[in-house]
Amino acid sequence: MTGPELSEFLYRHRISLIAGTIIILLAAMGFFGYEKYQRHQVQRAAVLYNELVDTLVAGQTSTARASADTLVHQYGRTPYATFAHFFLARMDSESDQIPAAERELNIIIQTESAPRGLKGMARLSLARLYLEQKQAQKALGLLKAPDVAFAILQDEIQGDAYVALHQDGKAMQAYQSAIAALPAADPYRSYLQMKMANIGVAP
Repeated sequence: MTGPELSEFLYRHRISLIAGTIIILLAAMGFFGYEKYQRHQVQRAAVLYNELVDTLVAGQTSTARASADTLVHQYGRTPYATFAHFFLARMDSESDQIPAAERELNIIIQTESAPRGLKGMARLSLARLYLEQKQAQKALGLLKAPDVAFAILQDEIQGDAYVALHQDGKAMQAYQSAIAALPAADPYRSYLQMKMANIGVAP
């Protein structure tokens, strides 16, 4: 294409070219603006999370709950919202609001974007909650699928559930499985062996 032909082409398509350039610029501005907004959200959520931890440690439960609620409802797309659900579940459990605690943990388990490790932690916490409420069968049902990352804790909780159901043989197998996965010098082995001794099974 010669110089005159190029000039004529640019002149004839000047409107389309200008419009395309504007669209590209707007898209770039929108992308970087969204990135900036996301960074701001995460930073603000981090500040709120620190406030949540500090106030909870200080025993200021109502203030901690307010921070957790804000994280959940205003910063739900940040990782800190998932941790806030854990704290809410803990506070609900300690104040005997069991259905509320169960709901918070189920939110974590059912949230697709939540990291797998946090889902596993929530599942174990919920199983513990079921055990405390004398619902051992529900705890076992929740832990039916194996979780390699939390295998030792899962085996222990299953053992506790079987003990509650007076199924000592299965409890022994679960505890032994947990012990077998621990290093020989791990002090937690003694704790699990004590649980086995409590049901009359030699470790």
